[in-house]
Parts: sequence; structure tokens; C-alpha cells
Amino acid sequence: MILGAGIGGLRVALRLEKRLKRGMGRIILIDQNDYHQYLYRIHEVCGPDYDERDIIVPLSKVIGGKRIEFRKMRVERIDAHRRVVVTSEGEMPFDILVIALGSSPQYYGIEGLEENSLVLNSYEAAREIRRRIEELFREAGRGETPPRIVVAGGGFTGTELAGELAEWIPMLIERYGLRRPDSLLTLVEAMPHILPGWNPELSKMAEEILASKSVEIVTGDPVKRALREGLELKSGRMIHSDLTIWTGGVTCNRAVGGDFEMVKGRIRIDDYCHAWGYEDIYVVGDASCALDGETGKPLPPSAHIAMAQADVVSHNIYASLTGGKMRRYIGERVGEIVTLGRRHAIGELWGLRMKGLTARVMKKLIHLWYVHSIGGVKLLLGDP
Repeated sequence: MILGAGIGGLRVALRLEKRLKRGMGRIILIDQNDYHQYLYRIHEVCGPDYDERDIIVPLSKVIGGKRIEFRKMRVERIDAHRRVVVTSEGEMPFDILVIALGSSPQYYGIEGLEENSLVLNSYEAAREIRRRIEELFREAGRGETPPRIVVAGGGFTGTELAGELAEWIPMLIERYGLRRPDSLLTLVEAMPHILPGWNPELSKMAEEILASKSVEIVTGDPVKRALREGLELKSGRMIHSDLTIWTGGVTCNRAVGGDFEMVKGRIRIDDYCHAWGYEDIYVVGDASCALDGETGKPLPPSAHIAMAQADVVSHNIYASLTGGKMRRYIGERVGEIVTLGRRHAIGELWGLRMKGLTARVMKKLIHLWYVHSIGGVKLLLGDP
């Protein structure tokens, strides 16, 4: 039983479907949505324009005709000791479980933050952000200053979102006849630079690109409290906001329950991607706390890690059923490409630094490779 049809969960299902012979077992895939999300692209929903087909794909186009049983239901809780998953449709027992539920926002106990912000963690959440921004601009009076938008959290998600908004907001200003302010939006990051933990030179380059797009960047000043009218920072500074979007951290999906050992809000895993202390429960993607093979420090969630873990888990499940040798998961940083709107991108992959057209083309090729990996040429070409 696989919980979650995201990048990790879907890949486990597809890999197992190829490996398992008929009669070896059933593959049950559970998700609350009947579509797969390209989560690494959801910030594009908040840009000048987007095509839904670039953000989501119906699961029927990916698993249709395959020996994968899809159940559309919401996972409410995992009872690891009783070996059942509590869903919106009742309890479901499992023999082998794969937890690939992704993450939930991490608010760090900041007063008022959950109540006074939106988050960008799904396609529907991105659509709600877009709807709310359009509503705020539409309600603003002609000739007035446009609504104030604050993105709190300058990691990869927040930085890419800021890049998209910086290109869309000028269009909204023109459409509704508003006065253009000095800053289109504000990006707040608690650490000294945005994209913390990344190459410092690339982080600085990203700051310069965003600044050239009239994004105000506030760094080194954590959020202390969130109010309806804005954010109070640790320094005492007040940043006024008509809409705050929180992109400052994630934790394990709340449906996971309390049966697992946690590290920094995610499930601790062993070398084989088992949930710590459980031989028949595996964890992939954002729900897992993967450690860097060199430093031993937790790796930030990424699509690459989810796919690498999915390959290990599908192999190990097959090995456990056939008596084969288990494979170890070794966490590594491959790199990342960050888009800053539709015209700018910077990144580093396998130690190779790139920017501009090269980075944009590489990110597009990675997406096309991923689409082909789950749906072949038919999905890549967009055939019905």
C-alpha cells in the first residue's frame, strides 16, 4: 500500500508494477486527488500565465491499464502498531506500507502565522493564492497604490514564487490602473541570505536578479508574529501586508500520526528507507529525514531525493518478497536550478554552474525527462 501519488509514491508504484509478476502481490495507491502534481512547478500558477497541463496530469493517463489499484481517499492517520491506515473511507489493513504523503507547513509556533497566511504546497493552494491576489488588485481603487504582498521564507519555493509574482504584478497594476510602487512585493528570510544552504555566490546572484525586478528583500530578521495587517519581525520592524504567503518551512504530513521517531519534523529512516524500527514500513520524499552521505546532516526535501528513495524502496520491497539483496540509500546533493520568473534562472548541477538560457533549458529538459519517466512518449506528446 502506497500513501501519496506524488513524485516519490507514484514512482514506487510504477517501478513495482514493472517488477512484480502476477500473483506476487497487489499494488494499492491512495491519494486524495485523482491527479499527479508537478510540485516543482506550482509556483508558475502565480505567474503571468500558466497551462494546467504543465502543473498536473490525471493519474488515469499514467496508471491506466497498469496493475495499480487507485483509491481516491484522504489519509487521516497511520496506526503502525495495528498495521492499518485510517482513511476518509474507513480503515485499510496493510502488509507493506510506503509513506509518501509529502509535507505540511511548519509554522514553528509563530503567533498568528497559520491564521494570517496562505501557503504554497499544492496546486489547489497555488490557485487560491492566485485567486486572492487577483481579488485584491480588482478591489483596489483606480490610481491607488496596489495591494502589498509579502512572501515569508526565502528558500527555493519562496524565491521562485517571488520571481513569478514580480513578473505578474506589473501586469495587474496596468490592468487595474494602479500606481506603480518602488517595490512590487517583499521577500523575508530569517537567515543572512535567501536560498540558505545553497552556493553563496548563486544566492547573491538571485538577490540581485530579484532586486532588479523591484522585489524588496529583507534578510537576517525572523518573523516574530503575524497579524492581519502584516508581519512583526524579531528586530521590531513591522512589514505591512494585505496578503502574506508563508514558504518558511515544512514538516511531516500531519496524517502520519505519532507512532514514528521524528527528526526535525520528519520521519527518521534507516539505510534502507525503512521507518526507524519498522521492517515493513518505508518512507520516501518530504516525509522522510534523509541524511547527507558526506556531512550526516538532514538534506532539504527535493524531487531528486524523492526519486532516488523511490528507486531504493521499490527495489527493497521486491527483494524482501524474493529473498534478494537489499539496497542502501545514500543521500547526496545533486544540485538545483532556480527559476526567477520566466526569463531568469540560475543553478548548479553536479558541480556545474549555469545561468540564463542554459539554466532555463536545462530545467525544461529535466521536466520533460520526468514526464517521460512516468508516462512515456504518449504523455510527453500530450496524447489524450
